[in-house]
Amino acid sequence: MLNLIAPQSLKDLVEANAIRQATVVADNDVFKITVKYGMVERVVSVRTREGQIKERVFTSLDAVARFMREKVHLAQYEVNAANFQPATKRTKRPDTSNRLKEAHAALSRSEWLTQKVGASREGIKDGSNPLISPADWEQIRANKRAQRDTA
Repeated sequence: MLNLIAPQSLKDLVEANAIRQATVVADNDVFKITVKYGMVERVVSVRTREGQIKERVFTSLDAVARFMREKVHLAQYEVNAANFQPATKRTKRPDTSNRLKEAHAALSRSEWLTQKVGASREGIKDGSNPLISPADWEQIRANKRAQRDTA
């Protein structure tokens, strides 16, 4: 495996005109970017949510072009599509899917809780939800304890 280079470092090298060659290399159905500067060849990296640093992969040449133009400011590079296999099935992102499902479930729970609290407050205002005094609560708890102890 080649050494990795962070996108910001690559941008700095581009601004210093130190890049000898940049190549977009196909690897089955994804693309990676390799750059040569000095006597070194590196692959562009990415930091994951977990903090790992891995090779950055792109699913299309459009994504590569956007990255090179907007993030790195490199206008000229080669494309090596010799290993491109468009029929290879792309793996889905189960981690992203699970994260979005959990966020949706949390939002649904939050909405439900907001509705319940709102309904309780409305009930207190209009008298349909009577307030229970601390002395009454103590009596209810004592009755529950006695009921539990006899069971």
